Amino acid sequence: MKLRVISILVASIMALGVMSSCGAAVENAPATSGGAGATTTTSDGFQKFDNVQLTMLLCWNGGYKVPTDQYNNPVAKAIRDKIGVTVEFEGIMMSETEKLNLMFASGDMPDIVNAPFWGGNGGETGVIKKGAAEGQLLPIEDILPKYPNVARSYDFGIGKKFLEKDLQDPMFDGHLYLIPQETAGNVNHITNWAYGVFVRGDVPEALGIDETSIKNQDQLYDFMVKARDYGFKDVNGNDIIVATTYHNGWDYGRYAESYNSPQLTSYIDNGDGTITYSFLTENWLNQHMFIWKLVNEGILDKECFKTNDTLADTKVGNGTALFFAAQYSVGINSTKLTGLYTSNPEMRYTPVGPMNDRNGDTLVQVESEGRNGVPCIFFPRTCSNIDAAMTYIDYVNTKEGKELAEYGIEGQTFVRNEKGQPRLIPDYLERKAAGDYSWEDELREIGGKGYISGRLWFANLSKDWYGENAPGDADAAVEELEAYKLQRPAKIYPGYALSAFENEFPKWAEVSAAFFEGDQEKEWRERAYFAETEAEARQILIDWQERARTLDNGLFLEFLDFMAEKTTSRDDIAF
Repeated sequence: MKLRVISILVASIMALGVMSSCGAAVENAPATSGGAGATTTTSDGFQKFDNVQLTMLLCWNGGYKVPTDQYNNPVAKAIRDKIGVTVEFEGIMMSETEKLNLMFASGDMPDIVNAPFWGGNGGETGVIKKGAAEGQLLPIEDILPKYPNVARSYDFGIGKKFLEKDLQDPMFDGHLYLIPQETAGNVNHITNWAYGVFVRGDVPEALGIDETSIKNQDQLYDFMVKARDYGFKDVNGNDIIVATTYHNGWDYGRYAESYNSPQLTSYIDNGDGTITYSFLTENWLNQHMFIWKLVNEGILDKECFKTNDTLADTKVGNGTALFFAAQYSVGINSTKLTGLYTSNPEMRYTPVGPMNDRNGDTLVQVESEGRNGVPCIFFPRTCSNIDAAMTYIDYVNTKEGKELAEYGIEGQTFVRNEKGQPRLIPDYLERKAAGDYSWEDELREIGGKGYISGRLWFANLSKDWYGENAPGDADAAVEELEAYKLQRPAKIYPGYALSAFENEFPKWAEVSAAFFEGDQEKEWRERAYFAETEAEARQILIDWQERARTLDNGLFLEFLDFMAEKTTSRDDIAF
């Protein structure tokens, strides 16, 4: 019955023409009934309020860049002229979970909150769910159909399990409290993160190796050994390191990615009605022994496991690291920051492979039918004017509103091309292409550069609307990055992810605490990477597996039996 309430809501929105299977834009089709404080209606139907000022908490540790003046900047003024609403943002420099707990406990809450909502009941998600169940949040199911640009956030890009288990959690008693963010507006807007392994461009030429021919971990290992032994120097004539990562080892797993098979979860179907988990398999053991070999043989940078991005920028940006593993874009940015990208184009990093997966197929970016964890927006019970808040968010998610929030003011920070699409002024484009990000600060000061839409966008349709995902992309696109995205595309794997049933296990809290909370497995295997001998490293990994089999009288095996039973509960289960 509770799920039926949401189904009725979604059906009513579809009847209004809010949603469409092709992800078409609703744009300027706002609320038709006046909200509290609305004094007039604009020519295109938006409510216009009498100078309503709202506050919004951005619950992301690390703060958030905003203009010096959030109220009087040109974009804020333009939005206020349109709908009579201004929203001022405040960031945090503390744990997100701690801040949410403090906010709900004190009752000192803003009008709007943007926070992580990754699913399940742990961390921020658990705090938000508890707050909703206790009446700390305002339900939105009755007003959502009035705000179609917000409502389309449910149209595409939300995973089935996430919708049923989290956004429609049974503890919500049929109410809807959360607006999912940062989803794709349609299949064309799925973000391609362009992960992989990348090599300094002069290395394969010097070694006489075609880097695109590298397809598995054995070939990669041979390539890296030859690079290690050749005698390369960095751009400044200093000694090199062979391979590195970015912050805290992100993403050394890419070096061993050929051990993986494409799937949505870490559960493995044994084919006999039973299942196991990835870290209990021989394949997992071999995968991490490969990383041990890279560390042990002086190939993978021992500092990478505790490094930060500033140090990684230096190592990659100066060509000190012959290989890096992460997203292609971060390595390109590092070389632009140091100037190597322009001064030594022969050293620009290039993709290795793309390599194959365990099945021998080219690696792809695995995507579910929708995200299973997102940033979200919700409204505390103290929200002073939810209609004004929803109108503001709805407008910022129109073609017109997002253009203001992203590109700024026409004639000042952007012009239009022959198709009428916004394009950054040449000065900004030149700086963007050169890796000079000062233009972003200038654009943000007038209210652009997505400081507003960056924390308020829902189903993204930027490419359909503007011909580019972000300002400057079309004119300052990095050709090699775009080419690599085509080589390693995002691919949707349909089905209802088995992991959706985890928290139905009666002892899930114990399982989660013992195996999944924090970085327990990561810390265990990284200890193995630094073992002095192969036998010692392998034993550490085996000890983790044995712990999983025996802890608390086989609790994890009991959990796997429960999950195996759940595979028969519906006909669209995906591993």
